[in-house]
Amino acid sequence: MVHAYVVNTNRKGCFVRLSRFVEGRVILKELADGFLPDPASMFPPGRLVIGKVKEVRDLPKDSKKGKKFAAKATVDLDMRESTLLEDQDKITFEDIKIGQKYKGIVTRVENYGVFVRLENSEMSGLAHLSECSDNYIRNLSDLYDPGDLVKTLVIKMDEEQKRFGLSLKASHFEDDTDSSDDDESTTSDSSVGSDTDEVDALEDVLVSDREDDSDDIQSDDDNYVTRLAAKLKHGDSSAEEDEHGDGDSKSSSSDGDDASVSDSDSDSSHEEDEKEKAVAMDTDVGFDWGTKRESVDASKGEDESGSDSTSDEESDDDDEIDNTGKSSHKARKRAAARRKEEKEISARESALADGTADSNPETSADFERLLAADPNSSENWIKYMAYHLSLADIDSARNVANRAFDRIEFRQEGEKLNVWTALLTLEFKYGTLKSQQAAIERASQHNNPKQVYLRVCEMLEREVDTAAASSDRAQTHDAAVARADEMFLKVCKKFRSKKTVWIAHLKYLLRGARHEEAHALLKRALQSLPEYKHVETMSKFAQLEFEHGSSERARTIFDTLVEKHPKRLDLLFVYVDKEVKHGEISVARNLFRNVVELPDGRERKTKYSDKQMKSVFKKWFRIEEEHGDEESREDVKQAAREFVERTARSK
Repeated sequence: MVHAYVVNTNRKGCFVRLSRFVEGRVILKELADGFLPDPASMFPPGRLVIGKVKEVRDLPKDSKKGKKFAAKATVDLDMRESTLLEDQDKITFEDIKIGQKYKGIVTRVENYGVFVRLENSEMSGLAHLSECSDNYIRNLSDLYDPGDLVKTLVIKMDEEQKRFGLSLKASHFEDDTDSSDDDESTTSDSSVGSDTDEVDALEDVLVSDREDDSDDIQSDDDNYVTRLAAKLKHGDSSAEEDEHGDGDSKSSSSDGDDASVSDSDSDSSHEEDEKEKAVAMDTDVGFDWGTKRESVDASKGEDESGSDSTSDEESDDDDEIDNTGKSSHKARKRAAARRKEEKEISARESALADGTADSNPETSADFERLLAADPNSSENWIKYMAYHLSLADIDSARNVANRAFDRIEFRQEGEKLNVWTALLTLEFKYGTLKSQQAAIERASQHNNPKQVYLRVCEMLEREVDTAAASSDRAQTHDAAVARADEMFLKVCKKFRSKKTVWIAHLKYLLRGARHEEAHALLKRALQSLPEYKHVETMSKFAQLEFEHGSSERARTIFDTLVEKHPKRLDLLFVYVDKEVKHGEISVARNLFRNVVELPDGRERKTKYSDKQMKSVFKKWFRIEEEHGDEESREDVKQAAREFVERTARSK
């Protein structure tokens, strides 16, 4: 075994320097027994490490040209603690039998199962999804993570392909007497055979492990590697002992203080002392970088900050500023940033406590919490999309919409249509023509196509209105009108038998003061629509004429409809409402009189039932109550009495 200093660490492994002319490397899986989420932070440059030599290779002479201190040899190391401490033989495939139980570490989690590497072995097996738990598991990632320590049972083996199947069901281990403490205290049984010839070849350039079998270091100790490294470093030179004597005394004194404070719990204090020693040894690599004073002061500040009050934190920041004279400005900035962050966290916690965070979400976590509580609310999904658009993240907004289509129940068709409308709006504003057409086709497949195209027409109509109000009206308005006209024509052609699309097109033309085109379109609509839809279409067109066109043309259409369909009191009431809305109360009274009073010298062609006449008088009297006076209301009552008398005489 040798010790070295870390040069660089990446996702593939770690590169170390053993001496001036010898360098080494450690692959990722041989850095530690467990899973390392961030190897670079665990093995920073300059850290002193211990490793076992696996292979020695001489570098070619060509690689040494142009380098003053070029490496002459490279070494493959294994830094796993189980390799350094254990001498037992590893478990091979021949040793594994069906029905045996092993401990292992999860190396990978897939949809179909979990891969587990057995302790004291290089062998990995698969625990199928059906063997991962006694209960149903929807997502394995919620139950297992890489690096988890698990118990396994061998249930099947494949001799030809050297594979074996495992089971992680808890029911297989109910009779086991192993406790969690035993799991933590025992390490995986593994060892790597060393090549003594290769180690002997490096004795002249490598610092070998001279005190590997020392009596005062126990191999069963959890911190054996770090204590061994400290002892190796202690024996290198007496000069280093003198240089770091103060630091050792400080660490020992701090250990003594910790032991005195936690005297009631000697076991826990002993573990904390060992951890502090390990950290001090790992960061102190024998060089003075000029940051020792800052690190000591920072550690003191962290130990003293036991309360959550702002005054204690400010006093700690002041101590840090006083102890670091050169970096006082940076420390002051860090302290201010820390206080600001804590204030934001406090305000956030208060908002979560009183419920205001749900009414005004500001972060992705707020929106996710809202959607988890009410996944069928299209308003929340659309707000979440708008949040991503405010951050100029269009792809995330699209992803939110796609998630909404999966999460909203299929019965909530209106909620889904609202989200589809939001997605279409997004594509028309930020997408291309191709993406717009693709979105329309997708929406038509999952919703009523007519409703989808009507929503698109409404968006284009609003775009025309926006362009008309803009300063650059000449170009943008003409382009918007062309797009809207094209879409309306396409919709009318696609749904020619639906009166709703024709009415929407007529409204669009009348709002744009294109009356001649609207009348021509009305003729086309009456030719395409079934006859029973003509009355409704004409009535809607007359109402649009009252609002956006000529009231005289609207009266002409309504008079024709009322005369042709006298029994349709709904047409009469709509006609009256439009006249009242435009302030023509006298015209509305004449319409009621034409229905109630008998013509001079003639009999009424249309006879209304008592129920119909009752609704007519109620409508007339309600209008007089809102817009008439006492005299006009008496006229309505008198007309009602006369009608009752005439009806009684006729019977």
